[in-house]
Amino acid sequence: MKYSVFKIVELVVVNFITMIRLIGAIILPIIYVKYGASICAIWTIVLFATDAIDGFLARSLKISTFFGSAMDGISDKLLNAISFIILGLQYNIMIPPLILEIAIMSTLYSTYRFGGNIQSSKTGKIKTVILDVCVILSFTLMSLPALNIDNSIINHLIHYTNTYIVLLGCIITIASIVTLIDYNKKNKNTRNNKKLTHIKYQHRIKKNMKEVLSDLFDTDYYIKHKNEPIMKQFYKTKVAK
Repeated sequence: MKYSVFKIVELVVVNFITMIRLIGAIILPIIYVKYGASICAIWTIVLFATDAIDGFLARSLKISTFFGSAMDGISDKLLNAISFIILGLQYNIMIPPLILEIAIMSTLYSTYRFGGNIQSSKTGKIKTVILDVCVILSFTLMSLPALNIDNSIINHLIHYTNTYIVLLGCIITIASIVTLIDYNKKNKNTRNNKKLTHIKYQHRIKKNMKEVLSDLFDTDYYIKHKNEPIMKQFYKTKVAK
């Protein structure tokens, strides 16, 4: 794995954008407590925007890696969970989406452990968009009273904030349930696939740390193996004697 200086810079920049979302999710509660819902709404817009930006850049520049893919998934799930915790402190309707998000993560982990591919499905991607929009709208609705704007539309939204956030929570819950059902089917298929579930890797040996790290940041390796189970990437075929 040898890259030009420009390729290394591109990899660093794209992965840095992904890490911004990860770190941003961790400090989101601090921002909410210190600055309130209005700044929190702006911050979530920025963080959700990074999800689209790093993905677009990775595909356009052809620098997708297993590391970037893993960090993207982790940062997304962490941001979702923390957002639901913050919203759930005031609106109980956001507790079910939090539980469902944890259930989805658990299902994906089970699929991974049984040797399945845990790339986001089309349903999962649609759910993510719906979730992002609803979370941003929820924080925005919560921030309206602090704006002190005397406008009929704003006043209407403030008056019915609870109703609208309940509606948004219901939309998120429905989307999450559909996604969980989809991932559960995938998990069931993985567990019933003897080629995956019962594989003992008797013809494989574990890669050492150096090999794993090399493959994590190897763009060519990712393109070649991205549709394979992640578990498989920790092993290599034994050389016949």
